[in-house]
Amino acid sequence: MEEKVNTDQDQIVSHFHEEGVAVPKHLKETSDYKETEKIFSLQKQVAFLHGLRPEDQLWKGIETRIKPGPAIQHWFRYAAVIILSFALGALLIYLSGVRFHEPGMASISSPRGQITSLKLFDGSTVWLNSEGTIRYSSDFNTGNREVYVEGEAYFEVTHDEKRPFIVHLENSWIKVFGTSFNVKAYPGSGQVEAVLMEGKIGFTGNNQSVVLEPCERVVFFFGSGEIVKDQVDLEKTLAWKKGKYYYSNEKLPAIVRQLQRWYDVEFVYDEHELSRYNFTGVINHDKSIRYNMELIELTNKIKVEFEGDKVIIQGR
Repeated sequence: MEEKVNTDQDQIVSHFHEEGVAVPKHLKETSDYKETEKIFSLQKQVAFLHGLRPEDQLWKGIETRIKPGPAIQHWFRYAAVIILSFALGALLIYLSGVRFHEPGMASISSPRGQITSLKLFDGSTVWLNSEGTIRYSSDFNTGNREVYVEGEAYFEVTHDEKRPFIVHLENSWIKVFGTSFNVKAYPGSGQVEAVLMEGKIGFTGNNQSVVLEPCERVVFFFGSGEIVKDQVDLEKTLAWKKGKYYYSNEKLPAIVRQLQRWYDVEFVYDEHELSRYNFTGVINHDKSIRYNMELIELTNKIKVEFEGDKVIIQGR
């Protein structure tokens, strides 16, 4: 079914890009065709877009900022074209004054084991950690600058004093005017956290608000409603962008969940049992899953066995 949808989209795009390429009548009734037709009808108003780099050259620029595995290289290229098409469409809509009555949402996710970088239409840059997702409406940068994040993400936000940048997390949100910061909000973790690198941000959760200065972290615990602020090492906080995680007395279940996002293997363990153990050290994504698990096993707190695609963890 997904292959058919992709084929239909390719036919629609080819119809508008290439002369003599017909499109079946039934596709002309679809919302994809009508939206694409609306966008291309506005091209004369943005003639300067003709100066954009060719697709292959543009892809090379994007490719250097993404670390895809060989099995999903083609998928990333297709995704990059979709992202580019969305950006061009947003620009055309912005310049023409056209508005959607109910703005749609664009969603971009970073696959398991990958780190993805993207630039939003206001010039802000976002890095998504493995299995992270960012969503934003099609009127982003026209009436608002709001995004919704699940997982871990690092932001470098373009300054705009008149329009603050809003990041919605689970049960909380962050208000920014132009700064760099890291957020972590994986579903099911029971907490969210934000770390400020430069500038200033306001964090709100449970009807409480705190302002962060550089090198400060805020953690919001859903169960107790408590908000805790402390100082952190910025280099270690952002080490995930280079494929490393520094842990200081971290509960083992949280580390296992991170390893699950990095490696395509099944972990079998007792959450309650592993919660008794903490770990301090460095986990390296460039190393194998076996290497990292043996490193944790050296603490003499757990026993690890490998059975095919499964990693079985037990307390000692």
